[in-house]
Amino acid sequence: MRKLFLLGVMALAASLMLSGCSTDDQDPEPTVDPTDILPTETQPPVEGDPVLLTSIDDIFVDGVFGEDPDIDGPFPFYVEQTMSRVIIEGTGVPVEEEVAVELHYVGMNGRTGEIFDSSYASQQSMIAINGSFVEGFNKSLTGQKAGSRVLMVITSADAYDPDGNDQAGIMPGDTLLFVVDILKAQYVGPTGQHLADGNAWVTVTDSNGIPTAKVVPGKPAPTTLQTTVLTQGTGPAVLSTDVIYVNYFTMDYATGKYIENSYLTGVPEADLLANLIPGWRQALVGKAAGSRVLIIVPGSLAYPQGNATPAITPNATLVCIVDLLFAFQPSA
Repeated sequence: MRKLFLLGVMALAASLMLSGCSTDDQDPEPTVDPTDILPTETQPPVEGDPVLLTSIDDIFVDGVFGEDPDIDGPFPFYVEQTMSRVIIEGTGVPVEEEVAVELHYVGMNGRTGEIFDSSYASQQSMIAINGSFVEGFNKSLTGQKAGSRVLMVITSADAYDPDGNDQAGIMPGDTLLFVVDILKAQYVGPTGQHLADGNAWVTVTDSNGIPTAKVVPGKPAPTTLQTTVLTQGTGPAVLSTDVIYVNYFTMDYATGKYIENSYLTGVPEADLLANLIPGWRQALVGKAAGSRVLIIVPGSLAYPQGNATPAITPNATLVCIVDLLFAFQPSA
C-alpha cells in the first residue's frame, strides 16, 4: 500500500519515531519524546545528596489507569540497576521490540523529585516505536501488556550519561523515574479466532505468517465490494478517522499478478484510513485490530483511471489481504 496509499507514509512516520534512537538513517525527526523534552511542570527541588535506592518497592504509585498518578518516593535517590514494577496488570497484547505503542506517562528526576514531562499535563497521549527511547525505557517497556501501568526506575547509564539532557534539566548521573500507562500496543500478526481461508472467489493460504491468494478458476470477478474476515482480531475497532498500521498485499484479480507485498519486506505500512482507496475505507471501518481481512475491490472503488506506479490497469479488480496491526487517533 505504500504505492496504493494516496499519501506517503514518511510524514506520518515522523510522529512515530523518536530522536537519536533509530538505526535507520532515513528515519524522520522526532516530534515527541518523554525522555527528551522541556520541563512542563516545576516543583520545589528536594534537598540533600541522593541516596542509593535498593528496592523499587520504596516508591508508591496510586491512581486510576489512564489518569495522572500520585507518586511518592524517598527523593533524592539514585539506583545502580534499572528496575520496573507492574502497578496495574493489563490483559492486552504484549509490547514487543520495534512495534508501535500508544502511551500516557509522567517522568520525574530522582535527584530533584521534579516532574520534567507529563503527557497527562498536555492531555495528549504519545505514539512511538518501542526501541526508540532511552535504553532503560525500552527494556522496561518490552514484554509488558497493553492495559498495564508500569513503574520504571532507570539508571543514568541507561538514560542520558555521559552528557545528561540540559533541556529537561537532567544532569549526568541522574536517575529517571517514569510511570507509564500502555494504552495500545501493535500486533505483530493476526491474533484471534481463525474464521476462514478465503471466500467464493479467492482461496488464501499462509506460510509462516506470509499469506498468498489464488483466484478460484473460472470464477468471474465480483462487481461489488467483498469483505471477508479471515481472522477475527481482539483489539479495538478501527474508526474512519484512524491512522492504521498494516501488513498487506494486493494482486490483480484478472491476471493473478502480485502488485505489492509488505509481508516480504517485514516492514508494515501506515497512513490515515481516510487517505486510502475507497474500497479499503469501506471494508476496514469497524474491523478489530489484530484481524486479517480479505478484500476484493472492484475497479470503481480502487483505480477507475488506472495507476502508473505500481502499474494498475483502469477499473482492475484488486484482491487485497490486510493485517490490521495497530490503529490510533492522530492528534489535532
